[in-house]
Amino acid sequence: MIVFIIPVKSSLISSNWKRFSQLFERCIKSVCNQTSTNFQVVVVCNEKPDTSFESPHIEYLYVDFPPPVSEQVNPIAGLESPKEADKAKKILAGLEYAKKFNPSHVMVVDADDCINQNIAKFVEEHPEADGWYARKGYVYKEGKRYIYLNAKNFNDLCGTSIVVRADLAELLVTEGNYYDHTTVTLKNGKKLQPLPFAGSVYSVENQENYRMTTTAVKALATKSYQRGLNYWLEKISKYRIFLLTNSIRQQFGLYKLEA
Repeated sequence: MIVFIIPVKSSLISSNWKRFSQLFERCIKSVCNQTSTNFQVVVVCNEKPDTSFESPHIEYLYVDFPPPVSEQVNPIAGLESPKEADKAKKILAGLEYAKKFNPSHVMVVDADDCINQNIAKFVEEHPEADGWYARKGYVYKEGKRYIYLNAKNFNDLCGTSIVVRADLAELLVTEGNYYDHTTVTLKNGKKLQPLPFAGSVYSVENQENYRMTTTAVKALATKSYQRGLNYWLEKISKYRIFLLTNSIRQQFGLYKLEA
């Protein structure tokens, strides 16, 4: 079985806790919409987001880590930060707690993303595999009627992109307290395989994703423009745009949030 671990930031560093709670509720509904019931969810948090959604698959692990400094992270250069360290500590706590379920695999899910409903079933069918990375995945700008498919290096962009054997999961956390979702080769030499389907939907410009805010997206676009035509062509080749169909919404549990 697989355990999904969802690290949740403190309300003290949220710019809009109501909005974050809406994103979290959509995320947890998406995770629980698996086609197999052979899964468990561990939510690691300082306090529970405002949600009425319940499921026997969900357990909340409350921690008392002090909230990180609410600094502005450079969206182009900044990776490790107090916020990333807080996330990594919550992931490690979740991994330790998940041992009680004796899972074959675990997957970290960012609290504002949605995941493919077939992940638990796929893991159930491959219990001995070392793990997979989501080479393919969708990028969704909140409120839009279209969605982007990144079919080449989605895991470089989105933290909700690694499914790994439970005993190998801690190898994804660096010594600097950063959860490295970009890796495809673990420290012990084990190689992750590409997931054979789009793994998740990465939500951007949702008011609560501190790395991909509207300002961050604009900053990245400006830098891309400065790099010239070749860079733009490379970027464009990784993405395809689709209408956000009911089929995609159902597969990922992706619905439009209330204003």
